[in-house]
Amino acid sequence: MRVITRALTGVATLAIVGLPVAAFAQDAQPQAPADQTATGQPEAEQDIVVTGIRASLESAQGRKRNANAIVDSIVADDIGKLPDANTAEALQRVSGIQVARDRGEGGSVAIRGLTQVLTTLNGRAVFTADGGRNYNLQDFPSELLAGIDVYKTPSADLIEGGIGGIIDLRTRKPLDLEDFTVTGTLRGRYSDLADKISPLGSLLVSKKWDTGIGEMGLLLSGSYQERAFRSDLISAGAPNKRTDVIAGRTIYTPNGDYEPLINGKRRRIGLDGTFQWKPSAELEFYAQASYQAFRSRQQQRGLNNPTNGIAVVPGSVTTFEGTDDFQSGTFVNLPISTYGVQRNTEDKNQQYSIGGRWDNGEAILSGDFTYQKSRNDLYYSELDLKAVAPRATLDLSGSRPSMLFEGVDLTDINSYQVGALTRSENHYRGDMYAGRLDAEFKIESPFLSGFKTGVRYQKMSTKFTPIRFFQNPPAGTSASALADLFEPMPFTDYFSGDPGLEHDYLTAIASPLHSDFDAIRQQIGITAQPAVDQLSVFDISEKTIAGYAEMLFNVDGPIRIDGNVGVRVVTTDLNVDGRQRVNGVISPAVVNNNYTSVLPSANVRFRFTDQLQLRLAASQTLTRPSFSQLSPALTLVPAQGQGSGGNPNLEPLRADQLDASLEYYFSRTGSVYLAGFYRKVKGFIFTMANRQIIDGIDYVITQPTNGEDGKIKGLEVGGQTFFDFLPAPFDGFGIQANYTFVDSNTPSAIPGYRTPLTNLSKHSFNLSGLYEKNGLSVRVAYNYRTKYLGSIYGLPLAGGGSELLPVYTKGYGWLDASINYDITKNVTVTLEGSNLLRRKEFTYYDVETRPSNYSIDDIQIMAGVRFKL
Repeated sequence: MRVITRALTGVATLAIVGLPVAAFAQDAQPQAPADQTATGQPEAEQDIVVTGIRASLESAQGRKRNANAIVDSIVADDIGKLPDANTAEALQRVSGIQVARDRGEGGSVAIRGLTQVLTTLNGRAVFTADGGRNYNLQDFPSELLAGIDVYKTPSADLIEGGIGGIIDLRTRKPLDLEDFTVTGTLRGRYSDLADKISPLGSLLVSKKWDTGIGEMGLLLSGSYQERAFRSDLISAGAPNKRTDVIAGRTIYTPNGDYEPLINGKRRRIGLDGTFQWKPSAELEFYAQASYQAFRSRQQQRGLNNPTNGIAVVPGSVTTFEGTDDFQSGTFVNLPISTYGVQRNTEDKNQQYSIGGRWDNGEAILSGDFTYQKSRNDLYYSELDLKAVAPRATLDLSGSRPSMLFEGVDLTDINSYQVGALTRSENHYRGDMYAGRLDAEFKIESPFLSGFKTGVRYQKMSTKFTPIRFFQNPPAGTSASALADLFEPMPFTDYFSGDPGLEHDYLTAIASPLHSDFDAIRQQIGITAQPAVDQLSVFDISEKTIAGYAEMLFNVDGPIRIDGNVGVRVVTTDLNVDGRQRVNGVISPAVVNNNYTSVLPSANVRFRFTDQLQLRLAASQTLTRPSFSQLSPALTLVPAQGQGSGGNPNLEPLRADQLDASLEYYFSRTGSVYLAGFYRKVKGFIFTMANRQIIDGIDYVITQPTNGEDGKIKGLEVGGQTFFDFLPAPFDGFGIQANYTFVDSNTPSAIPGYRTPLTNLSKHSFNLSGLYEKNGLSVRVAYNYRTKYLGSIYGLPLAGGGSELLPVYTKGYGWLDASINYDITKNVTVTLEGSNLLRRKEFTYYDVETRPSNYSIDDIQIMAGVRFKL
């Protein structure tokens, strides 16, 4: 608190001290020539109409340059087109942002290493009801967006909740478009591993009218996307220390081999409707309704071969040279499981907003009310087959783990018995009401330019209902009597048909596991039925009331200074209604938590020239714990002496933030910047293990808890330009590049043990080559991130305790490219490619000679047409 208070005071003092100097000298300040604007650019140049990539870069640069905080933006080249089909993937082009991959497409997003990010839609908070607070960016088709703004520093008028930053998704408005606009896209996407073509399409229709009661506009837009996908994954399993594989040595030996082939189809639907009415130039009313649906139908088939405790053939085990790490060896009488899985997930989000704005030039009054409804459903169904291999050889020496069996025919159903049947369902329901009133007043003063104030109320709730089922059929149930439930593995090209892997075996037929689960359960002789896990049910609601005040200043002088200084005060009233187990009886657990947070912020810009400016910012922010973390439920597994649960007494994460950004704008599309940042995060949430005696049983219980402070610091450097000085046709070339360095130090689950932030690469960069000339536009974009920490594995030791092993993901690059050609001014043909180098993800335990997962995803090619009427 002391550091941030001093920083806020220093930044504000520096600004205020500079104001009188600037005011004193403003009479002597040279005036811009009559043919120039405030940006320093000649009027004639500003009248040039640009389109395509140049237009998007110019608009994004303008938003960054003129923002009242440190902001990065992505702007669509044209209506209905961002550089990537997936909203999360589009964000990977922004410096300081790292995107986690999910089956070959962008998933979760971290800003400067922090995943605690607030997502807004046109400035209104949105979330996906999946137990967290974030919005699933995969849900939103990028074709519906006009652009994305990434706020890396807050101001008092922005909604609190993201210590990492705020991602604002912006949709288009009808009164900003031509009188009548129709635009759309039609594309097909080919995924090479899945070997399927999937459709994508979007349509936007907008119309505005001049009526006797003012100007009105209506916009309707929609997007439909499908994607077939496939991922091949192989895991050597976590290492254990064994003394029985090589005499006289302790060897880090994998505890198994896991080989899933994952395939499926994803569908993404987005709908948006916006109505605007301006009775006069000063007054505007609007209403907006949005809907997003994301559905995944995923199947998994493969092998699961646990080696822990399984004897080896004497003399068969080798190690990597100079290590005690298992390289290859043969196990005897290895238990084998094959499995078929049907995994269905679905998100549905709805947002409804109404509001108005009055602006007479001296004052602005605005109000907005939003209702949001969200649901998330997961259905996981699995049926296993069991067999035994007299001999099985595991080899880790190649480019990927390899496991081959001897003495068992896995194509013969008589080799198997029926294994476990599993059903797991997660059902989340959430809604949110939010209303805000804001006012801004212009101030005629040499020092101050305006004053902002406002209030906001929000009520947010999430309900969770889990259904669990795990049962084995009667002992010795032969698979041959149930042959209609199984099939030969339908894919024979797992990892391109690698001869070091098994490809011929039987698995459960996946599709009926969801639709005919009860019939299958009865057919294999299981009488128990899936049931609600009453202990894990929760209903959590939260009310917040926030108010803010913010002073704006803008003074000319030898150094022009502008910015804002303000404070946001928010009260939080949390109610947790869950379950807990007391003396073997499940009973209600109700917890209330109330707290008030004061969040100061300051953003100051020093404009040394029309092209060169320095931004300084200091602030305090917070992120509240996820709803799943707040659940009081405690799930116990008596047979294993283990349990896990939430913690309704968790406190929010709070961060002190310092930022600086030096920016130089040398043309309409050309700029370079250097930014530095520092975050001190208080109360990092991590999982803590402790021992408890419950109902006479000794358990190891893992629960989330607030830990020590963590620190994140780093820098960003980047720029963009077109090489207009080159002779034609080379003047169409351009470049975008940025590099981010982030260093972090945070508490872990083990007391006294500190690690970097998980899923954070210390180094990352983006490099894009551009070309645009005579209707042809080309973009080749390469993104790279260095290795990052995924988790900490506690390797059990024979004498008790554990050895800590960090689990890393090796660095990788991602290459995308696109070609667009304007056949006419209204019709453009497109060709795009994603994952063109086929990323190979490799994870390992501390050193690469202890491999974990290896996976590959589809190369995707999209071709189509974009039109405008």
